[in-house]
Formats: sequence, structure tokens, C-alpha cells
Amino acid sequence: MISRFLFLLLLLFSLSKGNAQSAVNGKEFNVVSDDITLYGKEYGKGEPVILLHGAMVDIDDWENQIPILATRYRVIVFDSRGHGKSSFTDKPMSYKLMSEDVLSVMNELKIDSANFIGFGDGGNVLIELGIHHAEKIKKMILIGANLKPTPDAVYPYFLQKVKDWDLDKMTLLLKARFVGNPNPELLNTFARRMQFLLLNEPTWELRDMASITIPTLVMASDYGLVTVRHSFDIFENLQNSNLCVIPGAKHYSIKEKPALVNAVIMDFLNRPFEKIARY
Repeated sequence: MISRFLFLLLLLFSLSKGNAQSAVNGKEFNVVSDDITLYGKEYGKGEPVILLHGAMVDIDDWENQIPILATRYRVIVFDSRGHGKSSFTDKPMSYKLMSEDVLSVMNELKIDSANFIGFGDGGNVLIELGIHHAEKIKKMILIGANLKPTPDAVYPYFLQKVKDWDLDKMTLLLKARFVGNPNPELLNTFARRMQFLLLNEPTWELRDMASITIPTLVMASDYGLVTVRHSFDIFENLQNSNLCVIPGAKHYSIKEKPALVNAVIMDFLNRPFEKIARY
């Protein structure tokens, strides 16, 4: 006969395993935006937090952040157009177009405003939203975002790497990475569109940051693709901002240092923003 104590332990293990499985699966959704359909998932309950992934990846990039965020927030993730399981046409890519996709998701899910976390390309989409749709954002976290694709902002070796892309090899890589993509025949076109985007956008100036009053956390890596100086300049030109440099991390701090990144994210989201006066 199983003791009552052992029975309770087994019951708790079963419940925790079920909750973990639920967090892994999430609730799927599809949203039509302009000429494409976006695939996404949502987890947890509470104030909404929308996660915007980087270029040439998908929502799985947030696997280390979703579980902890979902303990307190309603977490929404979706594949950007052409990425993952979201569809694509041969329409030119732009951060403005991608920000309109975000608005479509918010409208479909009946979210008036949300907290946002944008990584890499997702951070650039988030800046576009911050400039033109500030009313949609409560707080925003920019991880490895940049204002322009120039050597003072993004290290030249990365820009050269994008210029040298072998589009046929990139297409094979994306077919393997984006399992279930609805338009595999367009992945070569998609790669070409993304190459052009990464080399030509965004085109903001530091003065454009001054118009953003949203509480913002600028997060950089000391060995990332975006220079720490550029991240610092973004921080300095925002009206209400905090700065965090993750030590010993490359571009993918969300995967390389998840515990540290998550602690900083939760601290920023959980506490009221306080503007600190310099001595």
C-alpha cells in the first residue's frame, strides 16, 4: 500500500509534469495580416507580454524565456512573416510591414497594449512600433537592436557575412530549420528579401529615440553583433531607459546566459519604472 505521503508526492509530480507539458505546448493561433497568415502560440495568464524573435529563426528561440514569463504573464509569441510556420509572398520586407503584422496579432487577440521584448530583428520591429504606435506599448525590452546597418552600429564582419550569403545554401538551411513552413518554394526569395532588409534597414537616427517616452530596457552583449557603444547611445537618447550589458555573451544572450537574462527581464517587468536622476 502506498503511504499517504508518497501518494501526495506522486500527485504533485503528476500535476507539475502536466503544467510543464502545458507550458511547452501552449495554445496555437493563426492570424491573417495583409497578404500572409501568422502562426503563433500563447501561454499563461495575466498582463500580456509579446515576444518578437530575430531574423532567420522562429518562436522556438524563446524556449528559455517562455516558462518563467508564463508564471506571471500572458505570453504571446508568433513567427514573423516567412519565418517558421508563418506564410510568405514575394512582397519586399520592411520593419514597418512587420510592425503592422504585430498590430494585426494584437487586434485579433483583442490586446489594446502590452509589454514587449524584441530580440535582434524583433527589437528593430519594436523600435518601429515605439516611434509610430507608442500607445500599444507599456514597457519594452530591446535585446541586440540597432538603428542602422552601418559599421558604427553593427560589427563589419557580420555585415560582410550577410553580403556573402550563398542563397542556395541558406535556402537549404531554412528548409531544415522551418519544418512545416507553408511556402517552402519561396524560401529562396525570402532569404533574398531578408538579406536586402538586413543590409539596408533600419535607417533611424539617434534623435528619433528622443520621441520615445516608453519605459525601455536596452540590453546588449559585450561580444554581440551590435556594438556596446551603439546600445549605449540608444540608451542615452531614450527619455526613460535602463541599460544592461550581459557579460561573456555573444549575440544569443537569451540562449547563452538565460538565467541572467531572465532575471534582468523579470526585474524590469515586475517593478514600477523609476527614472533615476544622475548625481
